[in-house]
Amino acid sequence: MPILRPLEFLDSLAEEFPELAEPLSELGSLYTRKLWHQLTLQVEAAFSTAAFNRADIPVRLFTAFVTDFAPKINLLKLAQFAVHTSKYFASPPAAVDFLRATITRVEGMKLPRSAEPILFLKMHVAQHLLEQGDAAAAKPVVEAGRTELETLDSVDPSVSAAVHYVASLYYKSMEDYAAFYRSSLLYLAFIASDSLPEDYKERLAVDISLAALLGEGVFSFGQLLQHPIITVLSRGPHMWLGELLTAFNVGDIHKYDELCVAYAEKLNAQPALVLHERRLREKITLMCLLEMVHGLPADSRTIALPSIATATKLSVDGVEFLLMKALSLHLIEGVIDQVDSSVCVSWVQPRILTKPQIAGLKLRLDAWIGKVTAVTMTLENESVGVVA
Repeated sequence: MPILRPLEFLDSLAEEFPELAEPLSELGSLYTRKLWHQLTLQVEAAFSTAAFNRADIPVRLFTAFVTDFAPKINLLKLAQFAVHTSKYFASPPAAVDFLRATITRVEGMKLPRSAEPILFLKMHVAQHLLEQGDAAAAKPVVEAGRTELETLDSVDPSVSAAVHYVASLYYKSMEDYAAFYRSSLLYLAFIASDSLPEDYKERLAVDISLAALLGEGVFSFGQLLQHPIITVLSRGPHMWLGELLTAFNVGDIHKYDELCVAYAEKLNAQPALVLHERRLREKITLMCLLEMVHGLPADSRTIALPSIATATKLSVDGVEFLLMKALSLHLIEGVIDQVDSSVCVSWVQPRILTKPQIAGLKLRLDAWIGKVTAVTMTLENESVGVVA
């Protein structure tokens, strides 16, 4: 079969799909007049309509038309067109081969600012590999992508989002909860949550929340709780998860126990939570300790061990083990005084505050300002007549 020239291809496609004749004619007109920017916008518009997104039309349009003027348009747009096109191949391996061929094409152009589109394409190759269950092949691509992203300046948000999104998929497949949690939050930082479908937002909010609970080294949920995506947990079938996150974030171990009883059926329906029940108990206990420390003024952080025991539902001996655990994880710094049965905390790991926690901090600041004002007035009254 002879290879058609771009305009001949458009005419042929219009004959095959008469309902597309008008937009195809516009594409041909812009191509003839060499209005590459306007042509890019028109192709983008075509790829966003249902009329073009059926059968193998995107594949044919890209391979027979877009590739002809590829060096003349924004390379990141070209990469985005290629990623869109890859979704319409009959098999995942064919999609991977197509994206790899596009990477080779872009590299061969040797044009400036090609690093971002190449990285964008590579991350989608990794995504296809993960969807095929080949995490081993995706791993080096993901790791290299994250490293390369750090070396680039003024990166387009879509590229950063792609890197972090695919990284989150990889870490999810490996059940690395902490890494999945952090990559997902970075992904959300580069996209507008309103642009995500509601069903996907709900699934993502559940996955991130479970990862926050299960992730080793994750002891602050403030960033997650303040993100708009978490509002889906304030209602509906996953409301229990939102309440559980809030209880963990403020270290309310008593509320946690209440929720475990109230939502026992839902909790038992989550295999990961059941499997790591002991880890959850340890985390809520540590977060209870951190909440106690954060609630005290920086110059008055000496806490009696029996007070910690009451708050954490532990024995005094258990509190000592808890403090050693917190010290080893570098959640706090301080000295345990076994004679006085107390601990003096000199430093506590910083955290991102939610609005209620900020309100509590404001009250403490107001109290501190009141003390400073009182001391100032006392000094002023006592210094009357001292200075001539």
